[in-house]
Amino acid sequence: MSATTPLTPLTPLTRTIEEAKRWTKKWRTKHPKISKAFRIPADDLVACLNEMGVKFSTDSNGKIQIVPEKYEPSVRAYLAIDDQDGEKLLIVGTTTENGTLYKDIVKDEKKLTADGDPSPNGSGVYDFTVPCPNDCDPGSPLFKD
Repeated sequence: MSATTPLTPLTPLTRTIEEAKRWTKKWRTKHPKISKAFRIPADDLVACLNEMGVKFSTDSNGKIQIVPEKYEPSVRAYLAIDDQDGEKLLIVGTTTENGTLYKDIVKDEKKLTADGDPSPNGSGVYDFTVPCPNDCDPGSPLFKD
């Protein structure tokens, strides 16, 4: 899919392997001493989507799909460093009223839901803590030069 194809819940933006290899190599060259990637546990990602109220269905092949809504459900990723100087990828769900401005769903922020709790299951910040290195796939074409 090209970058000009409109995004919908059923047509996510993907990139070619050539673009991905070029872009990841550029990152590794520019930032040789920091994380190359993060392994994201699917359970954490699903929990974040559940917190956002994303609805799912199953197609005829048994694959999970997002039920289309007015606006595309999105998450936002933050790069962070923990108290032991470990690199982290923090992900939060987002909400929007207009499809343009997406606001983070985090506890203690502006009230975003009818009951006034934008994050009923916790802080709303998911800690995807498995960086590469040390948890890498050295055989991946996105890891090699």
